[in-house]
Amino acid sequence: MNDIAQRRIYAVLALLLGLPTLAVGGTLSVLAVIVYFSRNSYMGTTESLTLLALGLSGIVGLLGWLWLSGVYLRHGREGLRRSSPLGWVGIACGVIGALIVLVLVTRLVLQSGWEPLGYLIAGPPLLIPSAQLAWMRWAGAPRA
Repeated sequence: MNDIAQRRIYAVLALLLGLPTLAVGGTLSVLAVIVYFSRNSYMGTTESLTLLALGLSGIVGLLGWLWLSGVYLRHGREGLRRSSPLGWVGIACGVIGALIVLVLVTRLVLQSGWEPLGYLIAGPPLLIPSAQLAWMRWAGAPRA
């Protein structure tokens, strides 16, 4: 498959999975940071630091994904190969946050039922486009 077709497939995948995750995950990440800085007394230190870490990892991950998606859609694989490691660090932070959300949702589902499954939109869907970006970056040259 040529590079243009791969970019189109990625654009569709990014729109289907990325926009809802960007809206929900970005909102929840910003709210987590706001809650941390509001310093309300209903949370302990450990809980508030965990919330801050998850919020910041979500924000950094979303920004890294947006930046590298733009690089890939404009410049293709070569653009990803020449890109700065900063975007990849951002995606790595986002992957860690999304995996933590997966673990927490799984734990909540096992404890209380199916209601927490709605939180899966807050990060884990971006694991697929992020994995595709990493594959495009580190895989061999496309075949004609």
